[in-house]
Amino acid sequence: MNDCNNPKSEENCDKKFAVVNPTRMCQPMGAVQAMMGVKGAMPLIHGSQGCATYMRFQLIRHFREPIEVASTSLSEKTVIYGGEPNLLKALKNISEKQNPEMICVMSSCLTDTIGDDIGGIIRKFEDANIGLDIPEMIPIPTPSYAGSHIEGYDKAILALVEHFGRISTSNNKINLIMGNMSPANNQEVKNLMNDLGAKAIILTDVSETLDGPLNESTLELHQEGTSLKEIEDTPNSIATISLSKHADSAGKYLKEHFNVESISGPLPVGIKNTDEFVMNVCDLIGVDVPKKVERDRGRLQDALVDAHAYNYRKKVAIYGDPDTVIAIAHMISEMGMIPKILCTGIKSERFIEDIKELSRDINFNPIILADKDIYDLEQTLNNHSVDLLIGNAYGASLANKFNIPLFRIGFPIFDRIGSQRITFVGYTGGIRFVDALTNMILDYYYDAEGYKLSKEELSFTPKSINNPINDSNDTINPVNPIDDEIANSY
Repeated sequence: MNDCNNPKSEENCDKKFAVVNPTRMCQPMGAVQAMMGVKGAMPLIHGSQGCATYMRFQLIRHFREPIEVASTSLSEKTVIYGGEPNLLKALKNISEKQNPEMICVMSSCLTDTIGDDIGGIIRKFEDANIGLDIPEMIPIPTPSYAGSHIEGYDKAILALVEHFGRISTSNNKINLIMGNMSPANNQEVKNLMNDLGAKAIILTDVSETLDGPLNESTLELHQEGTSLKEIEDTPNSIATISLSKHADSAGKYLKEHFNVESISGPLPVGIKNTDEFVMNVCDLIGVDVPKKVERDRGRLQDALVDAHAYNYRKKVAIYGDPDTVIAIAHMISEMGMIPKILCTGIKSERFIEDIKELSRDINFNPIILADKDIYDLEQTLNNHSVDLLIGNAYGASLANKFNIPLFRIGFPIFDRIGSQRITFVGYTGGIRFVDALTNMILDYYYDAEGYKLSKEELSFTPKSINNPINDSNDTINPVNPIDDEIANSY
């Protein structure tokens, strides 16, 4: 094993024994999140009761919304004799008692290990109910022992398009594969598409389902979201834009089978990436950039200039999903900050290539932690200081240990409320991000008059309470000066 305490070896610090504190989740979690954006859908985990309970637990404490995830509740007996009877019973109970438009059956570690043929069991149920009005049913292989929530999301979107897609007449719409974005980010993309005058099919739309109003239908199946009819219409769109490069399998499928143009990423965060998204949409529908969108872009530029004096040369460690990490790295670079450490929990050549492109743009080489966990990030922080952490709530322990603020982004965030309303995509979402991040820096590194605190003052300054979503839980140590090596290369 490499010496993780050696400053020169943290990029290659391989723990052979275990993942200690992961920056990723299991495949079924991603598939469930995708299904949360489909109108009238019921996700069903074919596995033990604990699998579905874990999904509900994480989703409810992040989104603060009621979440329906059914389970086939396998036991020791079903492991030996197979889970077919439990799955048939679950399909019957859900069909009769909740009558969803679709049941999405996701496998788990247990059912993939024992080899249950979920597709075959579904066909057996359908054959036994010919002539009856039963929901659409699709199987998705999502073993938890392989991949991550990102692959699970990708498989779910692909399964939807494969199962429902039907060729008919052109609809002049653009399919948008959203990736694991917050409801607010989802809505921000929809607003931007509306400003551009473009019609879209959102795959999938969680803007209402996971951030809806309190009313009598709260505990019913989702009445909002992407409809099955819209999913059926996806092969007739003019193009598919995947906002996540790691969730573009459905776009590739539509390109291969229906000749629908496919564009993959990047996440529209910051000036450069949002410009690319806007130009792609405008080229596809044949329009010029509207004045309102140009004005929003100018407002984001103004926000960057306003905040630059406070953000300049601040060193940042970012961890989470690869597309989010690289997008935020671009954004903070435009703010004048230094993306010193970039960490993701999956092994991805695309992630590495994107960082290389970023490095060329900003003339600085970040420390790359790919297929790593928060333990690896902690070992790296022992040898490389940063001024700010950006990531989910699991990084709070690092913020406590190193006495640096944590700006919460990603999934899950369970120690704050309002996670579903965090937004950073597009021009207007970027403005909110710049304001919130800069205000956190002002809270931690500047006094009430806006003057930068000295090292001694910083050591005794209590934490701010002005940012309830994103501030960390403790005081902060003096800011370490930027290394000469970094200053010379940035």
